[in-house]
Amino acid sequence: MTCLSRKANVVAFFHPYCNAGGGGERVLWCAIRTMQQKWPDVEFFVYSGDYDSTKEQILLKAKQRFGITVNPKNVHFIFLRLRRLVEADLYPRFTLLLQTLAGFILGFEALLKLNPEVFIDSMGYALTLPLFRWIAGSRVAAYVHYPTISHDMIDLVSRRERTYNNADLIVQNNLLSHAKLLYYRIFAFFYGLCGRATEVVMVNGSWTGGHIRRLWHCPDAKVVFPPCDVTAFLALEQVAEERLVHHNVLRILSIGQIRPEKNHKMQLEVIRMLKEELAKRNNNIKVRRLLFKVLCAKLGLDSNVNWKLNVPYEELLDLLSESLISIHTMWNEHFGISVVEGMAAGTIMLAHDSGGPQMDIVTSIDGFLAATKEEYVRLILHTVEMSRIERDAVREGARASVNRFSEREFERKWNAAIGPLLT
Repeated sequence: MTCLSRKANVVAFFHPYCNAGGGGERVLWCAIRTMQQKWPDVEFFVYSGDYDSTKEQILLKAKQRFGITVNPKNVHFIFLRLRRLVEADLYPRFTLLLQTLAGFILGFEALLKLNPEVFIDSMGYALTLPLFRWIAGSRVAAYVHYPTISHDMIDLVSRRERTYNNADLIVQNNLLSHAKLLYYRIFAFFYGLCGRATEVVMVNGSWTGGHIRRLWHCPDAKVVFPPCDVTAFLALEQVAEERLVHHNVLRILSIGQIRPEKNHKMQLEVIRMLKEELAKRNNNIKVRRLLFKVLCAKLGLDSNVNWKLNVPYEELLDLLSESLISIHTMWNEHFGISVVEGMAAGTIMLAHDSGGPQMDIVTSIDGFLAATKEEYVRLILHTVEMSRIERDAVREGARASVNRFSEREFERKWNAAIGPLLT
C-alpha cells in the first residue's frame, strides 16, 4: 500500500475541539500525559480546530480546568481550518449523515497536513477511521465516548416517541417515521463498517461498550473508564451540612455543558415542583424554611439559579464542597464524569436512572437514581429529611466506590490497550 509520507514515531489525536474543556478533553490530556511518561521519545500531535488559540493557551487551559500538566516539549498542534463544517447547526436535516461526511472532509484536511504512524480518534468522527487506516496506512485506534447512532435511537424512532432529535412532525407522520427509521438503519450499517477499520477500540463504559460491540462487531472492545480527578475531590471538606443546619440553605449543583440532551429543562421543572411541594409542608419547619440556591455550571436561569459559566477548576471544587446534592438528568448518559466527581466530592448524587450512571456508577448504597420529575422531587425531599448520620453513610459509600474511576486506573488501562500499536 502506498502511504502519504507517513511520519514514524508520531502519534496523532483527532480532537478538533481540544480546547472545549469538557469530559472528552480530560480524556485527551490525561491520555497524552500518561503516554508521554510511558513513551518519552514519541512525538504527539493534536488535530485541532482551535486555530485562534496558541499552543501555550490550550495547555494552560487544560491545567486550569483539569489540573493536568502536559509536557509541551513533545506536544504539537495541527490546526484545521475546516472545523466549522462539522458543527450541527449547519445541518438542521440529515444531521448525522452530513456531520459524518463533514468529518471525513475535516479528516482529509488533517491527513494532508500530517500522516502519523498511529492515529487515535478521540471525538467520534467515524469516517476518519477508514481514511487513516486504508488510505494513510496508519495504525488506528478509537476511544468512543458514545456511539454516533445507537439501537436505542433506532428503537425510539420505531416506537415514534418524541425526543429532542425526533420532532413532532416526524412522530405524527407514518411515512416520515418509516423513512427516518430506514435512514437510521442504513446509517448504522455504514457506521459499523467504519468501526471495523479500527485495530484498538476503547469505550468509556458498559453502555457505550454494549452498543459499539454490537454495531462494530468488535467483541474485544475494552472498557476504559474516563479519568476522574478523584484525589482532589476526595480531599474536599464538605460544608453543605453546616449551611443546611445553621442557615437553612440547600444548595443543589448541576454540572454540564448546555446541550439539549443534558435535559436542563427537567431540572428547572423539578425545582419548580420542589418549591410548590415545600409550600404545602407547613408542618415541617426543617423543610419549609429551606432557601434553595441552584448552581448550574454552564447553565443560567431565574432568581433561584446562579450562572456559573466556564467555571475554573478551583472554583468548581469550591462549588462542590458547598453543595448538598448534585443533580444529573440526562437520559442514557454514555458515562457521567460529573456524576463521579459529585460522589467523590461528598455531595449526595441524584442521577438519571439510565446509561452509565445506572450501569457503572451509582448503586443503592452510594446515591440515588430517578427517571421522572416526581421521583427527583421525592428523592430531594427524602435526602433533606434524612439524618446527618444517614447522609454521611451515603457519602462514605460513594467516596469508597470512586477509586475505580481514578486517573491512575485510566492510565493503566489506556497504556495496556494502546501499547500494541506502539511496539
